[in-house]
Amino acid sequence: MADWLPERLPEDIDAERSFLATCCAPGAGFVASEAVFTLAEEDFVHPSHRAVFRALKTLIEAQVEVNSLTLKDALDQDDSLNKVGGYPGLVELLAGEDVERPQVLADVIRRKAKLRRLVHLGAQLVRQAAEEDEAPEVLVDQTAQSLFHLAQGDAKAKGLISIQAVADDTMERLSDRMEGRLSPGVRVGFHRFDELTQGFQPGNLIVLAARPGIGKTALALNWVLRAAQERDGRPGHCGAFFSLEMSHEEVFMRLLAAQSQTNMKDLQSGRASGRMSAVMKARDELVQMPLFICDRASITVPQIQNMIVKQGSQSNRRVEFVIVDYLQLLSSPEGSRGAKQNKAVRIGEISRGLKLMAKDFGIPVVVLSQLNREVEHRTGGRPQLSDLRDSGAIEQDADMVAFIHRKMMPSTEEPDPSAELIVAKHRNGPTAIIQLHFQGEFAMYREMVRETASY
Repeated sequence: MADWLPERLPEDIDAERSFLATCCAPGAGFVASEAVFTLAEEDFVHPSHRAVFRALKTLIEAQVEVNSLTLKDALDQDDSLNKVGGYPGLVELLAGEDVERPQVLADVIRRKAKLRRLVHLGAQLVRQAAEEDEAPEVLVDQTAQSLFHLAQGDAKAKGLISIQAVADDTMERLSDRMEGRLSPGVRVGFHRFDELTQGFQPGNLIVLAARPGIGKTALALNWVLRAAQERDGRPGHCGAFFSLEMSHEEVFMRLLAAQSQTNMKDLQSGRASGRMSAVMKARDELVQMPLFICDRASITVPQIQNMIVKQGSQSNRRVEFVIVDYLQLLSSPEGSRGAKQNKAVRIGEISRGLKLMAKDFGIPVVVLSQLNREVEHRTGGRPQLSDLRDSGAIEQDADMVAFIHRKMMPSTEEPDPSAELIVAKHRNGPTAIIQLHFQGEFAMYREMVRETASY
């Protein structure tokens, strides 16, 4: 079944021709360069226009003067001169109408190109749905991802921004923060940690790492719970928790135990009848919080992005921060470079994807990670950045890296409830060691009274 397409796709051949004539005209210089770099070759419909645009961009990047002869040479080297009808065809094309502001034409060309992509995307969806080879959920996810990339196209294409524009935007945000109209970051209810970080910042990737059984999931759930709670008259932050290891029922049980201060084992075994009033009160509080849980065992970064976009379109609350538990369990999309390479490359690709997701959505993303076994053989067992498992890209991509360190108790071989939250990397501030205490029966951490130490 062929894709359904209208007889005529959105296009403006005259705008393409005029744009190329303007940018190739003598003295076009900087204005032409600025407009050229807002477009891509595939934004042009006519094959000859694509060839000339490609040659034009090559000359500008090489800082070679643009004229009919240098364009002819560039087209010759690309074996594309015949696509424009030889040198006479090139001269005729460049004789098109010259305008004063090529950026206006660039905007027209880009708008038409985006409409064409939407038409093709819709046609592809119609064909795939009619063929019934894919599940509807898969088609929805694929389409949402394609629409997201299309929407992000203009943002990614933006170039240099004047210091004046940056200053105006920054000072406006600073004023909003000082006057209480804007939260400085996502605060997680640990006083010293929040003071150190000023809250998790939009666009940041935060890595929380520890050996298995130390309690990194418990701390992450404490963070998402406290961040979602109303504080100082401000509504809680809308959070999404992606659990690749535990079911959503297990995640909720931990949140319920922490919120109600009820022994988690009693909840699991049904022996918490004496605490039911506290449990029901906690349940009522939890369901009022802006929290979302996904327990899909095999998930990719693009699928996480799709869910965030979908959530924002389905409700009046956009997701403001994300926690992923945990990095090594994330999958690579089929056909991606990471899916075909070794584990270090795969983890590096996923880590980079999470950082780009944080930046594209303008939200903090917290990802849990395992440590390698080298830490167990080190005196004291205190983690360091080189202990991050599987890929050095994790440290490189992260804006902050924090470790949980708990010593083993010799008599029981269980971790000591006294814990250290080690902020080992902090791109926008100091590092430190913050003393915590783990209350395993409630699956929660508390800050100790002791002072924060430097790291």
